[in-house]
Amino acid sequence: MAGAKPQVKVALPVRFMMFWVRHLQQCIASLGELWRTPASSMLTLAVIGVCLALPASFYLATKNVQQLTAYWKSDAQISLFLKQNVTEKQRDLLQKNIASMQQVAAVELVTKQQGLAEFQANSGFEDVLALLPENPLPDVLLVLPSAEFSTASAAKKLLESLQEHSLVEEGRLDVEWLQRLDTIVSMLQQAAWLLIILLLTAVALIVSNTLRLNILNRRNEIEVMKLVGATDAFIQRPFLYTGFWFGIVGGLMAWVLCNILLIWTEYALQQIGLLYQQDIYLSGLNVQEFGWLILFATLLGLGASWFSVNRHIKQIEPS
Repeated sequence: MAGAKPQVKVALPVRFMMFWVRHLQQCIASLGELWRTPASSMLTLAVIGVCLALPASFYLATKNVQQLTAYWKSDAQISLFLKQNVTEKQRDLLQKNIASMQQVAAVELVTKQQGLAEFQANSGFEDVLALLPENPLPDVLLVLPSAEFSTASAAKKLLESLQEHSLVEEGRLDVEWLQRLDTIVSMLQQAAWLLIILLLTAVALIVSNTLRLNILNRRNEIEVMKLVGATDAFIQRPFLYTGFWFGIVGGLMAWVLCNILLIWTEYALQQIGLLYQQDIYLSGLNVQEFGWLILFATLLGLGASWFSVNRHIKQIEPS
């Protein structure tokens, strides 16, 4: 056709580079949209940050409770009272055999002489005990279960197997408090997961509803863009980046709130620990857990924004 301008073909590397340049432009532009409405944007980000901080706080609480229960379980020892006629050689061999078991972390020997000396020091009956013709106390092996066998059921099975030995007169383990502890921890974990699911659903609904309102406010602009040939994907992109910023900034705010709550809780627990001469320290989010928090918050913001934007933009058609 006369007068028609020849079409210029753009090289593939240039097209690839311009694709990412346009993405960067829209990403920065969506951040500018949030900056132009600071009040509503900060309110939305604050709500998202609080909603994300609560699940992260529940995770930290569960993490620290598990560490604390692991410390308590490390004190759960099995006491094996040996028979009176056991020789030192038999006793030492038994201690060695038990220490080599996979279920056992350590074995400590308390001889009958050590037991009697400790009883004399703590009971106040030194004169009476001195009149005894022989030591009535047996040798005792204190068996510490390994970490994977420190639960109530596993420790009870270990006790039953150790009691079957011919040199053992009796074995003792208080498993009731371990069972109660496992039940309480399990209940806390289930409650935490339920609250986490509810709060994450709230975050998704907040992001989705915020972007829905943004789309409705820009309905006329979207209609004009569709009239000039803009695709749905091109129109959706700035809104998706808005969800991206909601997620990543909300995740950072959640991390800050978690640290504030952690410092306050640790200070309160340390005041209690001073009464019992105990140093109490809580574990926060490490680098890997912080990365997972930001990644999860970002994906949550992107997923909620995609669901809302994809649905509502398709419903807008120029009249």
